[in-house]
Amino acid sequence: MSKHVSFVRSAAALLVAALFGCAVVASTASYAQQATPAPQAAPAQPAPQSVAAPTAAKPAATPLTGVSIKKPVLQAACDMCPWGALGNVLKTMMVKYGYDVQVCLSCSGGEAARIVALRQMPPEITDRQFGEGTLVNPKGPIDFGITGRAAVKTAYNGNPAFKEGPFKNLRLIANIESPSYLMVAVTKESGITDLSQVVKLKMPVRILGGTGAAAQVLAYYGITPQYVESVGGKYYAGNNLLKNEDFDIIAGNGINANNPEGNMWYEMTIKKDLVFLPIPEDVRQKMHKDDPNNQLVDLPFRYMRGVGDKPIPTIGTSGTAVYGLADLPDQFTYDVAKALDEQQTMLKWAIMPFSYDPKTVIDGDGVPLHPGAEKYYRERGYLPAATASK
Repeated sequence: MSKHVSFVRSAAALLVAALFGCAVVASTASYAQQATPAPQAAPAQPAPQSVAAPTAAKPAATPLTGVSIKKPVLQAACDMCPWGALGNVLKTMMVKYGYDVQVCLSCSGGEAARIVALRQMPPEITDRQFGEGTLVNPKGPIDFGITGRAAVKTAYNGNPAFKEGPFKNLRLIANIESPSYLMVAVTKESGITDLSQVVKLKMPVRILGGTGAAAQVLAYYGITPQYVESVGGKYYAGNNLLKNEDFDIIAGNGINANNPEGNMWYEMTIKKDLVFLPIPEDVRQKMHKDDPNNQLVDLPFRYMRGVGDKPIPTIGTSGTAVYGLADLPDQFTYDVAKALDEQQTMLKWAIMPFSYDPKTVIDGDGVPLHPGAEKYYRERGYLPAATASK
């Protein structure tokens, strides 16, 4: 009997003795002595060598995510956002090949390509993302991603906004077409008929959006954030949650769809009387020369309320990249490329019009194809035999 058990029982005996008298103590003490007899003296023996008790090996923690268990984590964006919408379609496509893709719906924004390049864990969900419906994230590091092709190219070549890089370990898996238009409009009540009036008349305009390519158009007229603030104007962020209706100018990329970049436009055309303006021809030509992916297109007539009966010259862009790191298993990227091709008809049912073009699906705009994806495209004849990945 162990010392612990003897101690417990003796303690119990003392308690009983306190209640029922000394006779019980004597009896219990006698029992304790019988139960734990004094050890007999033994001849001196040499101390045995100590032997460490075998320690059971701790089983390796079973990963919750990863390509190896067919649960890869995908950098994307909110369900209604272009990257998230395409991510959800790809998740459905990959089920056929035994994959359960874990979509990170908070991996949006300018850090997207960096998150993939560094194989980071999903970032914390912001208040805005929570408001968009993103409640939980996958419990594992990012394996591959979906973002604008231009962002992947910038990260590959060295994004000045990143302290790391250039990320030459990035590889394209597929380029999916995702058109959008550069649009600039003014409210009728502002009295603006030409953007040159803004600086000439020192108008304290309120601008919704006005970043990215739109900023280049506004700057052509001298309308910069510094100027706008200097004359008492304001810049408002433009997205699906911050729709400030008190603006004079609205500018940015969009499409007639219900993604955040699109629904801001069509909702404002309903709430406000807008007049859409053409992009100056010399600005269009310069933007196209600087980046051929800025295509010279027209905003179709009557595309939205406020667009007139004549097409409006503008710039169109397209290209959403499915991409990852060079060390991804070839079979995995082969499967992703195959899924997108074999089930490409699913793309047209997303929240915005995606499309698959065999001539452009291989185009990383300078970012090399992953060998696994390259193998698939060669087998399909989408990639000329003479072309080799870097």
